[in-house]
Amino acid sequence: MFDEHEHEDALEPRHLIRRSDVVARAGILMLGAGTSGLRVRELMRAVAQTVGLKQIRAQVTFTDIVLTVQRRGAFRTQVAEISAPGVNAHRIAMLHKLALTLPERATVAEVDVMLDEVEHTPRLYPTWVLVLLTALACASVTVLNGGNWREVAAVLPASALAFWLNRFLASRQLNHLAVVMTSAAAATGLFLGFTALLDLAMGGPSDRMAAGLVCAAIFLIPGFPMVTAGLDLARIDLMAGVPRLAYAMMVLLALTMGVWVMISATGVSPDPVPALVGPVWAVWTAYALASFFAVLGWAIMFNSPLSMAVASGVIAVLGNLPRLWLIEAGVKPHIATFVACFFMGVLCAIAAGLFDMEKIIMTVPTLLVSIPGSAALRTLVSFDQADVVRALASGVETVLVAIAMVAGLAGARMLTDPEWAFTRSDPPTSGRAIVAHLFGRR
Repeated sequence: MFDEHEHEDALEPRHLIRRSDVVARAGILMLGAGTSGLRVRELMRAVAQTVGLKQIRAQVTFTDIVLTVQRRGAFRTQVAEISAPGVNAHRIAMLHKLALTLPERATVAEVDVMLDEVEHTPRLYPTWVLVLLTALACASVTVLNGGNWREVAAVLPASALAFWLNRFLASRQLNHLAVVMTSAAAATGLFLGFTALLDLAMGGPSDRMAAGLVCAAIFLIPGFPMVTAGLDLARIDLMAGVPRLAYAMMVLLALTMGVWVMISATGVSPDPVPALVGPVWAVWTAYALASFFAVLGWAIMFNSPLSMAVASGVIAVLGNLPRLWLIEAGVKPHIATFVACFFMGVLCAIAAGLFDMEKIIMTVPTLLVSIPGSAALRTLVSFDQADVVRALASGVETVLVAIAMVAGLAGARMLTDPEWAFTRSDPPTSGRAIVAHLFGRR
């Protein structure tokens, strides 16, 4: 008798469908957590090998995966996508550990159980902790930008309220760019309101008010997409890097437009402010504490485990203080940024190896202490005021510093990770193997 199910299995073997589905699911979980295309493919290959798939091909973009698998002469291609981009550093760490600890052989059901545990793990921190530490991070960046206690006092409540508003609007699934613009405008408007109250209380305006203009909304900077886009592009992974970079640029534009709307309405100026003044030990202690708490707050906002967040903060202090010293000594900002980001990238790789941590989770918040947010805002405001010369100067500074950040990190990755230094699928991993590959007979 004709069996319809046997006919269907012959056309599209169900054993292949189940294996393909679990590989795609693992890839989508990793992609939705915000990491680079390379790490997504690594996890998918590890899961495929565990469930008995030896040949897979995956095209990874910012929101989609096109997967083709082969087994017993049969092929299957499927498309998977994420509903909205996001960042979950703890999930990245869990999936990275899963890829390293998968057994040599496991059934699809067993792997699904492992993925269920990862997917259903709640976020590490409650909302009130995120609000407080995000506000602390924004206030810390204000100090790094030259702000004094009055700017810090205005940024703290403004960024806390704006971050809560951002979370509330995002939970209602509104347009992402509209949420970013609204949150940026709210953060800037609240900062200006609290600044006005402080001016009344102190009997006059502060000459460093501009330091906090963009810092109240700095939590909206798309750090993970921007850094991972640079890493993808450094490996010539254009399908993942280009859309990720386009997304980061659109978010940055929405952020600056939200701040610019409030600046235009109030007539304030985002002119750069001089560095902090005071006893040398006090100024550099303030810079060190600000670097640590800025990165700690960002890492917690990205849902990094506390140990990784603290490690990132310590590395930020070790890398950002030399950057500030170089700039103060007259070195161009993009050169100082390249040196600092290269150094921080190497330190992140060393710490990741010593303490079994995931590098990308530590690297992204660490690098954000050198983000050129103020320069980007001044570019837009100068164009609005038809001051093309100043706009171009600020724009060039923004682009050069952003490129220097990614170039420094990419250089550190190539130095410490063979997967970034070589294009072959099985790069040499030991020092002897690398020397033999580079200088041995071809």
